[in-house]
Amino acid sequence: MRNSSLRRVIAVTATGAIAALGLAGCASTGSDDAGPDTEAPLYDALPQDIKDAGKIVVGGDIAYAPMEYYDEDGETVLGFDKELTDLMSEQLGVTFEWHNIVFDSLITQLKSDRIDMIMSGMSDTPERQQEIDFVDYYIAGAMLLVQKGNPEGLQSFADLCGLTIAVQRGTTQEGYAQDQSATCEAEGQEPIEILSFDRETEAMLQVKNGRAVAGMQDYPVATYNARTSGGGEDFEVVGDQVQAGPLGIGVSKDDTELRDALQQAIQAVIDSGDYDKLIEEYQTPLGAVDEATINGG
Repeated sequence: MRNSSLRRVIAVTATGAIAALGLAGCASTGSDDAGPDTEAPLYDALPQDIKDAGKIVVGGDIAYAPMEYYDEDGETVLGFDKELTDLMSEQLGVTFEWHNIVFDSLITQLKSDRIDMIMSGMSDTPERQQEIDFVDYYIAGAMLLVQKGNPEGLQSFADLCGLTIAVQRGTTQEGYAQDQSATCEAEGQEPIEILSFDRETEAMLQVKNGRAVAGMQDYPVATYNARTSGGGEDFEVVGDQVQAGPLGIGVSKDDTELRDALQQAIQAVIDSGDYDKLIEEYQTPLGAVDEATINGG
């Protein structure tokens, strides 16, 4: 069973440590004072505790543009995932309240009932499915992000042997890098030096400053950073996506009612055409899906 009281208390410090001291680092899609919209198309599909709360508490690492990130005010949440939850809110009749949590702590926070769902560009993988369920809404693979001009002449992951790369800790990209490093050694080459960081922005800084020759990021994130950082002069992407698979909303395995309501809400957004408008807005055509699936990874 869910514990509605525990999930209401979560705070995130600047270093990413999480303490149950009160609500912090959050941004709501609307005013809780207005109450839920009981006439919304999918309101009746929600579990009773969500109806009572009038909101769904979302955990995300809000430093992963263009999926979720803060505006210049440091408080307003922007991005593809945020806009998608706004559209889902119209279907479900409750608001989505965002909390900033370090990526590799998200599953722990979900399983501790401190949040209702994870939305953080998280890959749906068989390993993660052992702990939580997923509602899949996007497709992405890993890509290499390098300094503008590609000074090392990298073309693929196989070119990384003996070099240094930067990744976000706890991500599938970190796992890909470890696998590639093992392949390098098995082929008699030098391993990859892997620098892992709590935030994607920290990993990017290593590439920008030349401490790492490349970063490894999800397709939408890599292409966004290449397009926008330094006015498009800081980075470029090289090679193709590898191991493309679904990104999903993470939900507790006990929360099948919420999981199914979220799946219905995403499918309604897809069917309305608003999902395709988001894909076009964020210039990520390779990420589009035409069906919201459960545990498709």
